[in-house]
Amino acid sequence: MLAQQPHLTNAPVIEGDHAPHPIHAICDRVFDGRLSEGQGLAFANALISAGADLDAVHPGNGDTLLISAISLSCPAIAHRLLDKGANPDPRGVFGATALHWAAIMGLPDLVKRLIDHGVYIFLRDTQYHGTPLGWAVQGRLDPPPGARGGQVACATLLVAAGLQPEAEWRTSEQIQSDAALRAALDGRQSA
Repeated sequence: MLAQQPHLTNAPVIEGDHAPHPIHAICDRVFDGRLSEGQGLAFANALISAGADLDAVHPGNGDTLLISAISLSCPAIAHRLLDKGANPDPRGVFGATALHWAAIMGLPDLVKRLIDHGVYIFLRDTQYHGTPLGWAVQGRLDPPPGARGGQVACATLLVAAGLQPEAEWRTSEQIQSDAALRAALDGRQSA
């Protein structure tokens, strides 16, 4: 079908007042359980092969497809977008980057890949003024829906890459009572 109608590759999927890019719509369906991650990846691959704009931006929130895939807990789609050349640097909602979202969602493979790619790790989001390390800590303390549980591993990678814990974390009861997180922030976890 895409071969006969290639314009559909990037045509918004209308859902009420929401009109995301087709790859974002696929990630929505994986996130809410209407598609398995494998099914979502297969559909995303078809769109990518047909020429989808890998750096399309959601008109409502400014998220790129990469940020959408990560924030909607679709790491396989995020990896495929990176494989095909998606730009990991733009900011989306909250002024956060793909690295911020990978950290809060607990996706250490993506955090490592983004660090290895050379993204700027010290960038603070514009809403909460947090670094990706701060987002990993927040994701550990209050995991968002769909989080994969790897926030300590993400924090370990980010500290090893050069990010430093915020001073106020040293006195946070919540952080101090979490031995694994405290070890990651102190650089005592291996990456």
